[in-house]
Amino acid sequence: MTNISVRKATFSDVEKLTELRLLLQQHCEDPNSQIWQMTDEGRALLKRKVENDFVNESSRIFVAEIDGNIIGFAHGDVSHRTDYVPQNVGSISTVYVDSNFRRRGVGALLIRHVREFFDSEGVEDVTLRYIIGNEEAERFWGKLGFKPVITTAKIDLKDLKREMPKASPPHTQTKP
Repeated sequence: MTNISVRKATFSDVEKLTELRLLLQQHCEDPNSQIWQMTDEGRALLKRKVENDFVNESSRIFVAEIDGNIIGFAHGDVSHRTDYVPQNVGSISTVYVDSNFRRRGVGALLIRHVREFFDSEGVEDVTLRYIIGNEEAERFWGKLGFKPVITTAKIDLKDLKREMPKASPPHTQTKP
């Protein structure tokens, strides 16, 4: 396979990153119709969101390229906090590799660069989220050692109301 290079993304990559983010969204929606679906307005605002990612000092985006063509990216954020332990945490917010280049080490190479960024920031713990039903993601993150520790569950509000027991009147006590 041709040499893959990884570099820190630049503002000139915004168009391609926006395109890849849309592909990632579709990739996540396909196996799980329960996730939030991006609206036309969301698609229109996505470029601005990607642009804003470059302004955040505690954030890094890395792109993987072959012959100058971006084939994937990874985005990581760092939080320094005093109210929890560990205090320095990294979050891998988005990773996407073009389907033609998966299972060739591109994702792992991108994550190595995110890890180096996290190391430079003193990160002690790394978290991420992936969609249930995205078996590629489950296998990929599992191979890197990630283990689920929190489950995010959802329900449509109308269904929650239907399932809730009827409220009892509040108990009042009177003193004799």
